[in-house]
Amino acid sequence: MPGKKKKKYSSGLIIRLIDVVLILLFGFIAISEVSKKSRIKLAESAAVPATAPDREQVVYIGVLPDGRYLVNEERAVIDDEAVLQRFILAERQRLNAKRIRMRVRVRANYDAPVKYAFRVVNLCRQMKIPAGLDVVRKNRG
Repeated sequence: MPGKKKKKYSSGLIIRLIDVVLILLFGFIAISEVSKKSRIKLAESAAVPATAPDREQVVYIGVLPDGRYLVNEERAVIDDEAVLQRFILAERQRLNAKRIRMRVRVRANYDAPVKYAFRVVNLCRQMKIPAGLDVVRKNRG
């Protein structure tokens, strides 16, 4: 009889270990970052007409709490509003040359004063460039 108890105990332990390993596996999958970048470079065609999303590009401008602005996918910092205006104009000219419409999305840091974000929106409004302000919706509860 002692041999049977040992068999039940070891098979139950293996099942528990498998459960733990699967839980860890799914946990790592859930918290891992999924990359959207692809190594595949699609062929370009002049014969295929551009679709609506292809004719528009969004330029993101980040707003820091100290009034500085992040541009070029947050790789460059702009300290002055006049420099920011020249950046927006240069981007619009670059995209107009490619016949692509420009749209600006402002992403302000949660503790950045609103006046800095609205400066960007007002600049875009003066230049007649559509602009939007990104926010995160909070659940009330």
